[in-house]
This record gives sequence, structure tokens and C-alpha cells, in this order.
Amino acid sequence: MKSSAWKDHIDARVLSMVFILVGLWVLFRVQVGEFYFSGESIAKLLRDMSTWTILGAGMTLVIVAGHIDLSVGSLLAVAAATGAFAINAEYGFGLSTVEGVAIAVAAGTLLGFVQGLLTAYIRIPAFIVTLGGLFIFRGFTQKISAFDPRVPDSSWILSLGFEYLSPNLGWALGAIVCVVFIALQMRRRAARIKAGLSTEPLWLTGTKGAVVSILILGFVWKVNEYRGIPEQTLMMFAVLLIMHIVAHNTTFGRRLYAIGGNVEAARLSGIRVERYTVGIFVLMGFLASVAGIVWMAQNQGSTKNAGEFYELYAIAAVVIGGTSLAGGKGTIFGTFLGGLVMATVIQGMDYSNLDNWLQLVVRGAVLVIAVGIDSLGKNPPRWLQRIRFNKSEN
Repeated sequence: MKSSAWKDHIDARVLSMVFILVGLWVLFRVQVGEFYFSGESIAKLLRDMSTWTILGAGMTLVIVAGHIDLSVGSLLAVAAATGAFAINAEYGFGLSTVEGVAIAVAAGTLLGFVQGLLTAYIRIPAFIVTLGGLFIFRGFTQKISAFDPRVPDSSWILSLGFEYLSPNLGWALGAIVCVVFIALQMRRRAARIKAGLSTEPLWLTGTKGAVVSILILGFVWKVNEYRGIPEQTLMMFAVLLIMHIVAHNTTFGRRLYAIGGNVEAARLSGIRVERYTVGIFVLMGFLASVAGIVWMAQNQGSTKNAGEFYELYAIAAVVIGGTSLAGGKGTIFGTFLGGLVMATVIQGMDYSNLDNWLQLVVRGAVLVIAVGIDSLGKNPPRWLQRIRFNKSEN
């Protein structure tokens, strides 16, 4: 089996995202100065995006399945408030950290289950169910967090918000990830050759492995100049990896793509659409709970405003990363890149001391422009097709 042209194996969407990121990094490096690209700024960038990128990982599969969840920011807030209230001895129950975390995760997962039932079996559109959930869960959060319950300094969960891996452990982990990535790439290539499928050239596989390895080890090197890899960033990467495996290497994930691509065809093929719909909302509730625990650890407790706008950041990361709002298409890696774009813009504007109102304008504009460029490329309107046609004739 001969390798096909290398151009057939280059993801134009990923390549464009990389160019956008490089352009943003150069722009903010010029504006901010030497601090940008320092180990501290890189560690803070990935730490700050951890919670809503975890939400984005779940949101990717929700949208792939043809739905949307507007309640994830409020679900995060409920989980954080429940966990902090359960652990807090002054205003809450004074339970152990393990018990508090378990209750928080159970609460978020249960609420996701309820939303899944309403969507799948009562046939209320997910947009409406989760929009209602956004308000309901935010109301619960304000009640539970009325006294801003704090997590005691002695709680081990706080390490998730403030601790970093040792430099040696960071190097070891980075090396392991590089080896595993290269091994998986080679295994995938060998499997495609064996199956007689189109295969990328060996030099392209090697180049991908080398570039990814350099980026991973470069990241470890830079953050080790500061304090190391933040534990919450490690949690984010772990969730992204698990969700990638779920999406592409499990029956559950593959059937979500089938449902989002054509729900009636999926139903006729024997897929129990309702069960998978409930399942994806349960998974989203669980991941929102995980993000809530991370948020609680970052902030040493909970507040009434926990997770505000996080549902929008998560959706922005997913859409910028190439997931189709029509369903059936999207990747976890694309969502990570989309989250990195949003985090870069937010951090860069903070360092540039832009006014808050202008920051909100720019965040919205970035989302619209990124999706607009992608839409023009995939499904150009007639006026653009006519312009291209006239140019080709000339």
C-alpha cells in the first residue's frame, strides 16, 4: 500500500488554528514584553483555562450528538457550592473532604441525568431544558453560597488549586507522553497499512511526532522555570485524554457521532437514541462537577458568582475548535486548541490592561470572526462563489 499525498493528511482547520495562535502569541509578546512566554505566564494561562476547558470537553460530545447545554456554568457553580458547603464546619455540614467531593460530584451528575431525561423522553428541546437549568442551578448556588462557604486550609483538595508537580516529575511525565504519542502514531499508521487504507508518508508521521515532542518538552522546560506543571492543568489534560478516547475508541462515542449526523438513520440502525441522549447529559453533569471541584480548589470555597460565563467560554472553545453546531462532527483536540485561543486572547488583554467593556467586545468578536471564517471556507455564500468564479474566468 503506497502512502497517499501528504496534503491529504493535513488538517487545514488545525493548521489554521496553529497559525492564529502563533499570530496572537507574537502580538501579545510585542505588547506585553518579556513576561509574556515566561514560565509563569504559560503556567497561569493553562491553569486559568482548566475549568472551562474541562466543560468544553464534555460540551464537544453534547454538540456532536446534536444538542447543546447552556447550564454547564451553573452546574459547575452548584457542584462547587455543594462541595464547599458540605466541607465547611461553620456554615455547612463539616464533613470530610472525601465526603464533600463525593456529594458534589453526585449532585452535578444527578442534575445532568434529570436534564437528559427531560430532553430524551419528554422531548423538550435541550436548548430550553438547559436554559431553564442555567437559571435554576444559579438560584440553588446563590442559596447554598449565601455565606460564601470556605474550604479549610488543611483540606487536601486545595492542592489541586495551588500545588505544582516537581520539575523531575514534570520531565518524566513529559517524556512518557512523548513516547506514548509517537508509539500510537506508528501503531495507527501500521494498522491503516494493514487494512489497505490511505496512509500518510512516514516522514510526515515522524515530523508530527517530533513537533509534538518538542512542544511538550518545551512546555515542561518553561513551566519548570517557574514552579512546574500546575496540578489543575494536569487534571485538564487527563480529562481531555479520557474524553478523546471515549469519543474515538468506544461504542458510546461513535454512536454519538452517528446520532448527531443523522438521528433517524441512527434510530433505524438500532441505536437507542434516548439512552445515549441521557448518557451524554449524565457525562456532562459529571464533568461539570469535576470542573466545579477544580474551581472550588482554586478559590478555596464557593461564591454566588462561581462559573459565570463559563458556559459561553466552553461553547466558544468548542465552536472555534471546529465542532459543528449541526452535530456529527468535532474533536476534543480541536476544542483544546479553541480553548487555547480564547485563553490567549483573555490573558493577553488582561496583560495589556484593556478596559473590561472592550475585553467583552473582543471576546465576542473573536468567536464570531473565527466561526465566520470557517463557515465561509466550508459553505461559502452565493456572492462569494460568484466572486471566485469571476476571478477564475479572468
